[in-house]
Amino acid sequence: MNERAGFGVIQKSGRAEEFGERLSGMNLDFPGFEKVRIPDLLLPVEHNVSEHLEQIRSPYIEWVVAAKLIDPGTRGYDVLMRMKLDDCSALVFPDHPKELVLYGAIALALFFAIDDVIDDVNADASKKLDYITRVGQIARGDAPAAQDDHIVRAWHRWFKEIQTFASPPLFKSFAEALRFHLRALKVQALKDQRAVLGPTTHLMRRRDNIGSSYFMPLAAVFLERERGLRMQEVLEEQYIKSIADLVAFVLVIHNELLGLYKDVRTGEANFIGLLQREHGVGLQGACDLAGKLVDDMVKAMVQMERDLPELVDGYEGKAEAITRYVRTGYSLIRGTVDWCMITHRYRDERYFSV
Repeated sequence: MNERAGFGVIQKSGRAEEFGERLSGMNLDFPGFEKVRIPDLLLPVEHNVSEHLEQIRSPYIEWVVAAKLIDPGTRGYDVLMRMKLDDCSALVFPDHPKELVLYGAIALALFFAIDDVIDDVNADASKKLDYITRVGQIARGDAPAAQDDHIVRAWHRWFKEIQTFASPPLFKSFAEALRFHLRALKVQALKDQRAVLGPTTHLMRRRDNIGSSYFMPLAAVFLERERGLRMQEVLEEQYIKSIADLVAFVLVIHNELLGLYKDVRTGEANFIGLLQREHGVGLQGACDLAGKLVDDMVKAMVQMERDLPELVDGYEGKAEAITRYVRTGYSLIRGTVDWCMITHRYRDERYFSV
């Protein structure tokens, strides 16, 4: 275990615990920023990479190049070019179907491309809202218009290609989840997000606009296609939905901890800062509290998975579908931490506005 682990270093193993493995925290120590230590984090699955990486590497690059997502001069160029395929959260679980690995990686590229548009705190809020609305219209089936840019057109291409892989019921679920995600993104486009938000309000909003809200149904599409599993009833099972919600909450808090410096620099709302304000604690105390909250959520989702055989009617006939779906959520958690470790997005002042 590398006790000096920090940004740019992926920890491939940690301390084994009952509910997963615990990775060593790190110091955020930047000029003009209060030094804090990110707490040790409990993760429900170990680091791993897909066996399909070499097969999908060229198609992935060809897709994002053709879609102009990595054109020099676009705001997402740096982050996409520095995102190593091996550590994308769509890829870390080795048992993902090959097409899910490819289209999951493309989904991440699309997510970060639009995220960069709405993360620009200096941009006109009404224009950002209009942009999100337009991508939402594409997700309802609209064709690109003459004025649409390369990002909107790339979203349309990806959306239509997913439709060719999915059964009609699953595609409907996926499309509804994508539209929900895009509507929830509108909150991020509001000015001065920190003015009235409490920590819980912020956490709930971020749960809805984090990428897992549509990635989980996307995973179901390819699990059904590759494995012949009946995934629609898994998506509709309330106990599974509860685990998926916890996955999103964990993703949010990890992101808020690891992106704390970037958010302070850019003026974005951050769960840690809101905890600090709400509870009257220092920045380190707020980080430690967030760490305890997210650890409890990881334990809860693992315990809930263990309880599913007693909670889900007809579990035996759905066991493989449920297990693969839940493990997809776990891989998102581990992969997001890996990605945060390697991207310049969270540590390079040249990337974000100052």
